[in-house]
Amino acid sequence: MKPISVVLVGLLVASLASFGYAQSLADLAKKEKERRQAVKGDTKVITNEQAAKYRSGPVTTTTPSAVPAADAEKPVGDVPAAKEKPPSDEPVDFQGRPESFWKQTFADARKKVSELQNEANVIILKLNDLQNRFYRESDGYQQQEIQREIQKTFYQQDLNKDNLAKAKDALADLEKEARKSGALPGWIR
Repeated sequence: MKPISVVLVGLLVASLASFGYAQSLADLAKKEKERRQAVKGDTKVITNEQAAKYRSGPVTTTTPSAVPAADAEKPVGDVPAAKEKPPSDEPVDFQGRPESFWKQTFADARKKVSELQNEANVIILKLNDLQNRFYRESDGYQQQEIQREIQKTFYQQDLNKDNLAKAKDALADLEKEARKSGALPGWIR
């Protein structure tokens, strides 16, 4: 008789749990319906043609706040200098900088490093070309002109190396700053 009572108690508990789940699911559906009715106001539909315009911007899902009637009637000169931004659902670090700030900042820093590395590769190719031209030329005057170009290119290469080192250091400093300010690791990648 014990195994049967254990099974019956288990079925009773499972049926009560499913009944409680159904109630909470119904409550959630009702709350979602109320939320959607409250949001019905000012929505913006973006078509495929407009998507390119918004592709690089940050994504926000906040609804615009209505301007109070008292503020709408004020002349432009009476508007306060600093208005508060509407609260965003985007996570922020300890200084209040959002995830999009860090992602954009790191993207810019990495882009600069990449551009400088590409420029270094171009300078190397230019040096190789100039040296090949120097050895192929038999005219002494032309060799002197090519030698001047080679010297200018070596100078450009030195400047590029300095700028690349500075850009890499700036990227490393930015990573340290992000970690100190509480930015999540996914924001840095």
